Amino acid sequence: MGAKKKIWFWIIVAMQLLFIFKMVHDTYFNDRWATKYDVHSKEAVVKNIDYTLRDSNFSGTALVIRNHKVLLHKGYGKQNGSRGNDVDTLYNIASIEKSMTSVMVAKLIQDGRLNYSTKLVEFYPSIPNAENITIRNMLTMTSGLEAASDPERALNEKTLVNYYVKHIVVDPRKGWDYDAVNFHLLAGIITQITHKNYGASFDELVNLKSEAKVMVMPNFSDKRVALSYHKNGKPYANPRYIYSNEIGTGSFFMTAGDLYRYFAALVNGEILPMKTVKELFKTSTHSVYAGGVYHNKLYYRGHGILQGYEPSIIFNRTAGNAVVLLGNRKGKTTTMKLTNSIYSLVNETPYLGGNTY
Repeated sequence: MGAKKKIWFWIIVAMQLLFIFKMVHDTYFNDRWATKYDVHSKEAVVKNIDYTLRDSNFSGTALVIRNHKVLLHKGYGKQNGSRGNDVDTLYNIASIEKSMTSVMVAKLIQDGRLNYSTKLVEFYPSIPNAENITIRNMLTMTSGLEAASDPERALNEKTLVNYYVKHIVVDPRKGWDYDAVNFHLLAGIITQITHKNYGASFDELVNLKSEAKVMVMPNFSDKRVALSYHKNGKPYANPRYIYSNEIGTGSFFMTAGDLYRYFAALVNGEILPMKTVKELFKTSTHSVYAGGVYHNKLYYRGHGILQGYEPSIIFNRTAGNAVVLLGNRKGKTTTMKLTNSIYSLVNETPYLGGNTY
């Protein structure tokens, strides 16, 4: 072997060793607590989860499920000036609501009133490239659509969708590009077909056999509703128009228990037949996002951020193992990183990584 070849050989070997070291480091040492404990008992798991949430200054409600049984379900931090968060506290679920919008679309398709291949041009012909954008593209965020701006005042549902129709740009070369405008348009399509508003359409199309309640729009005079706070402890103003302008994309408020029951019902065929769920959850070559959640071979993830609320959920294919964190004040880290860490601890598997989506 020549001198130059030997040099390149050892450079490649060194790079491979560095790559292996980085994987081991990222997997086992980024979150030290995730590998700090030798977990054997339920009590040890619960103790470690509780420690992690407190150490991270988590404020909200946590629900942890293992083998279909509750390991931990409790509140942390304050709900408002006089009450602490508890298991009955309602939080904004932000972008996780897109799952509900996706389910409504799937139900319309199941009923024969829509199709995954239906083109956007049938509903909003003035949108550029609408003749090439399908319902599936919007559900998987592969439409190339992007909102040029967002309204800064309260709009009713029809006016809101029309605003986005007039303030939209498209770049079909983008591949996967997360933008809520896809779901604003899907909400508009749903209401066009049902001839009802979004809330009434949800009641008609999403038959929750399990007990899972939804507050479609926040009622901040309800003592169960958590206020949201900046990291410094100052409450958000939370004008109502923020949420009325998020219909279909982030207006719903739920408890951690109800959000878990919704997803458990969905992935176990209680809301839609399993065949319909599998079709809804089909991802594309450009996207791991479908049906309002991110997909992995072993689990699903949901995440959102809006006005100080940060909901996160991760659950396996049957929802027998799950972590739900509904937060109302930013702590030391994101709730998504916390759910990843706690889920790995519950399953006694390596740390899943620091993804914030």
